[in-house]
Amino acid sequence: MVKADGVQHALVGEIISRFEKKGFDNPRDKSRVFVVGMMVLGTLMPIVKGDICTEDLGACDDGCNSRCTSAHPGAKAGCDLNNTTPVCRCYFGCPPPTPPPYSKTCKLSLGIWGENCSDKDCNSECAAKYPGPQQGMGYCYSVGAPFYTSCFCQYKC
Repeated sequence: MVKADGVQHALVGEIISRFEKKGFDNPRDKSRVFVVGMMVLGTLMPIVKGDICTEDLGACDDGCNSRCTSAHPGAKAGCDLNNTTPVCRCYFGCPPPTPPPYSKTCKLSLGIWGENCSDKDCNSECAAKYPGPQQGMGYCYSVGAPFYTSCFCQYKC
């Protein structure tokens, strides 16, 4: 197996040529060269964690890498054949998926606000805590005396 530093220092050709100089008297020798080649390819392949997205960025030229990194910081570019035309392809980590549509309504208390609870303030607090598609709405709810008044949020979850 050729280690990563052997690939980095471009020694793969030298290793294969040593096999070739020795000769292929035995059919097993040819299979060894094939195995070495496959190990080199495995060494060159990146280790991927998570989902990888791709984007074609036009013709493969000297600006391929800079176009890729400006579109997706931290991405890697490569020239791939699309039919017979080299294409600049950008490989980057996929963004997180959008949340699913909120299908039910949840309710929670933001605590006891006492006599200071107003529907307007409670509603503003809930709208800030559960914005946009969650449609947070607040209201004051009193159990017993006014000092037990709580702000409740109702939102889509």
